Amino acid sequence: MNPLKTIAKSDTELRVGNYLVLFGGRDLAGEFFTRNTHFESNYTDLGVLYEDFEHGMDAEDAGNDENNVLGIADWKSAKIDDNGIFVERVLNRRAEYMQYLTQLIDMGVMGTSSMAVRGQVRKKSSGEIVEWPLMRDSLTVTPMEPRMVTTNILTAAKALAEVFPNSKSLGILANRELLKARIESIASLADMEAYLRDAGGLSRTEAKALLSQMKGLGQRDADEGGLNEIADALKRRSDRSLAQRDADAAMSQLAEALKRRGAALTV
Repeated sequence: MNPLKTIAKSDTELRVGNYLVLFGGRDLAGEFFTRNTHFESNYTDLGVLYEDFEHGMDAEDAGNDENNVLGIADWKSAKIDDNGIFVERVLNRRAEYMQYLTQLIDMGVMGTSSMAVRGQVRKKSSGEIVEWPLMRDSLTVTPMEPRMVTTNILTAAKALAEVFPNSKSLGILANRELLKARIESIASLADMEAYLRDAGGLSRTEAKALLSQMKGLGQRDADEGGLNEIADALKRRSDRSLAQRDADAAMSQLAEALKRRGAALTV
């Protein structure tokens, strides 16, 4: 994980930081940055990238637009090392909902996602990203294991969900019963893809790549009951008479299957 961490704060500003990009690890689409990736752009030349929340212009319709600026990514603070490029952000604490974002940052569940200038990204067939001219940065809610969702996190997420009513990831995080019901309604791979996109914060490409990895676990795992049992469990979820014990067991099997593919899913 690469959560934002608080560096300093004043009455009007919150300075936080994390790795804006990480080197080496492939994302779920098989793509990765290296020290040779070209990140420079007209925006980095000026030393400033605007910071928004949940990608103001993303396909999830998170209730934002490009004018919902929370602060800046201070490119002048950028430091490169073997892990990636560490960058500080300066956030405006005067924003009405910043108190809730601050709570989520303090709880270690707020990550970031960079955006490149449209039409200028270049990649190799190997998945290596050669050109990623930075344009913007976004605060994103980091997907969490349900048992880690504390009362404080729920309170902050619910407050933010009221500010951003169209954010699916926030809505599901804020309502554990909705999360439970959503999981129990999964009856097909298409349902699972939709769930991974909405609750897991994955893009459509990443969700499809993850499902493809699951389907390709191999005959050994299938013989051990891995994929077949998961598929059967997902199908049974459409039956409202499914016992909670079976539902928990099915999700445990899914978690184990994903763990076996951990190397392939490293971001």
